[in-house]
Parts: sequence; structure tokens; C-alpha cells
Amino acid sequence: MNNAADIKPLIPESSTSESTSVEVVLNDLRDGIVAIPDYQRDSDQWAEPTKSLLVESVINNLSIPAFFFEVSVEAGVERNQVIDGQQRLTTLAEFFSRKFRLVDSDDAPYISPNSVHYAGKTFDELPLAYQQAFKKYRLTIIKLRELHETRLEVFRRINQGGTPLSGQDIRLAVHGENSPSLALIRLAGIYDPDRQAAKRFLKTAKEKFDLSYPWKDNAALEVWRDWWEDKDIARGQTPSEAFLWSLMTAQYHKIDAILQNSDALQKLNVRFNKGIDEALDAYCAQLHWQDNNKRMPPALMTFDEMLNTFFPYFEEWIKKLVGEKGSSLPVNKHRIIAALGGAAYRLNVGSTKLSEQQWTDIVEFVRRPTEIARVKGLDWPNSRGRWDGQKGYHAQMKAASEVIAKLTQ
Repeated sequence: MNNAADIKPLIPESSTSESTSVEVVLNDLRDGIVAIPDYQRDSDQWAEPTKSLLVESVINNLSIPAFFFEVSVEAGVERNQVIDGQQRLTTLAEFFSRKFRLVDSDDAPYISPNSVHYAGKTFDELPLAYQQAFKKYRLTIIKLRELHETRLEVFRRINQGGTPLSGQDIRLAVHGENSPSLALIRLAGIYDPDRQAAKRFLKTAKEKFDLSYPWKDNAALEVWRDWWEDKDIARGQTPSEAFLWSLMTAQYHKIDAILQNSDALQKLNVRFNKGIDEALDAYCAQLHWQDNNKRMPPALMTFDEMLNTFFPYFEEWIKKLVGEKGSSLPVNKHRIIAALGGAAYRLNVGSTKLSEQQWTDIVEFVRRPTEIARVKGLDWPNSRGRWDGQKGYHAQMKAASEVIAKLTQ
């Protein structure tokens, strides 16, 4: 029977809603009181017409969605991290600091008959009435406190509407602070280092961790770029999740031990209800913990091994399998390709020493995993979002090692 003292809300204090002017929020953003996490969604995701329509809403006092901030107190000073609304806030800040001008009426469906007075203009060029309306516009800010182990789930629920953050977006945002391992995972997913957002992340990683872009083989990078570029699936950090998936497969038994240990999960401040997203969360949380507790024995791969041994292997695996041997393999096969790479690393199978026939067998397996596994007397579980069980991703990652062992014997 439950103790009455245990029957209480998960979060002790209710969220609060505040109304604050655009000018005040942007000043707080400038001063660091409001912060956008480095590992949030790319800030250059919106096109200019979309940005212009947001500004039009603000200067005409039309409604826009609320913003969600997570509150913390540091040395008596309240700090706010943007959970939802990063793109809107970045757009308002850019416009206020004269970094872009509104598009012309021909390029955006402005709603106001007075759009002639602001279309094509920067903030400084707006009539004074619109400038004042912009600065005085009241933003609805919902502030969340003391989320603790519910943090990831709350983030996901907030981001269910509109254009949501992916699970990978969120776990990098939550666990990326002060973690070179998570920074490496983020950088591994960058397929075009010349994009503005990529440059920002590369700059941050260099300044914080002295970490450079890990793709050193130009031929491998070209394969990686061609595979992801202009594909819808590349949104939401899917390329970096592919690298994480390979890491997970290389150590599926170790992360499973953590997931089955309630004390370990409590230490990491994560929840596990048997889902694959929660398993990925726990892996990232453990890497973050290791990076910040170096005196303790690591339960998973160290940052040095990830950077100096595992990533070069992953780079070579992608170049060989996706580029040279299986150039027609579609990008929606990224998980199975990543899993086989992680399994090959785990078994110390040298990708440069495989025969042509072995590569052919691996490519055919990627194309028809269930069928080829059956021919080889193996089982390939078709997982559906679960970690545990005979059909879970834990079983599939284990099977990846069995497949590599069979195909490369």
C-alpha cells in the first residue's frame, strides 16, 4: 500500500505564466539571463518569408505561441534556458539587431493592408509606431521549475506540436552541456561543415573542448554529405543519431546493464520505461556523467576512444559500405548500417581487410536483412520502438554482432 506522503505531483511547484515585453526578453538574451542551449535546433532553419510573417504578427499585435523556459538559480540570479520557442526568439533578436530585412509583399502573404509600410524594411526603417509596437509586444513566457528526472519527457511533450524537436535534438540539448563526448556525437552528424549552424557548433566545440571537426578523410566526408544532403530524414539530428546508434551497438551489453540497474538510472537522473528513446537518453547521460567524473571507472566508451579509435573506424565503415561497396543503399537504412559498423568494431573486424565477397554479403544483408538472416540460419528482430524483449532493439543489436560474425568468418 502506498504511503500517503508519496501521493503528490511529480513536480512540486506548478509552472508559472508571465507576460514580458519583447524588448525585456531580448535584453535578457543579450545579457545571458535567457540562454539558447548550444545543442538546440539549428537557428538557420526558418526561411526569410517565415521570419517576416512572425515579425508582422508582432508589430500588428497578433497572437503568437507561448515560449517555454526552464528556470534555474545560480548565485542568487535567475537563469532561463529556452525549451520551446528558440526559432521565434532567434528571429526576433535578429530583426531587432538589424540582421535581416522583411521580405517584399510578393514573397510573403502579409495579412495587413498596411504591409506596404513594413515590407522590405529593416527594424530601423520601420515607422516609429511599428518600432514601438515591436518593443512593447507582450510575450507569454511559461516557466518550468524543478523538472529533475522528468526533464526529457516534459521536453518531448512540449515539442509535440508545430515543428517538434526530435528525440536526438532533445537529448543533445539536455546532456550536451560540459560534455566533449556529446559534442563529438553532434559534430559526427554534421555532413556540411559550411552551413552557418554547423560553423556555430564547430566554433563552440573548439572553444569549449578544443575539439575539431572529426571527418578527416575527404572521400568519406563526400560520401557522408551526399548520403544526407537535401533529404528530409536528415532533419532533427538523424545523422548524429546514426553515429550514436553505432556506438550503442558496439556496447549494447554495457548500456543494457545500466538500464537494468535502478541505482544507476537514479544517479544519471533518467527514466527507463523500456523504450529505445529512453535507452539512447541513458547512454548520453552516462557519457555526460563520465566526462564530468573522470576519477570514476567509465561504464561506457571513453571520450578518447570515441575520438581516436571508434570515429576513424566509423568513418572508414561509411566510406566503404555506403560509398565504395553499396553506393545505391538508401539513407533510410542508416540504423542497420550503423549497427553493423558498431558490431564490426566490437568484434574487431577490420573493414579494410574484408574480401569483395564479404562486402557483397554485407550489402545484400542491408538490403534484405530478414531474408538474408534466415538464409544464414540467424534471426533479425524487427523492433518497434522497444529496447527489451525478443523483438527489442537490444536483441537486434546483439543480432548485428551475430550477423557480422557469420558474414565475415
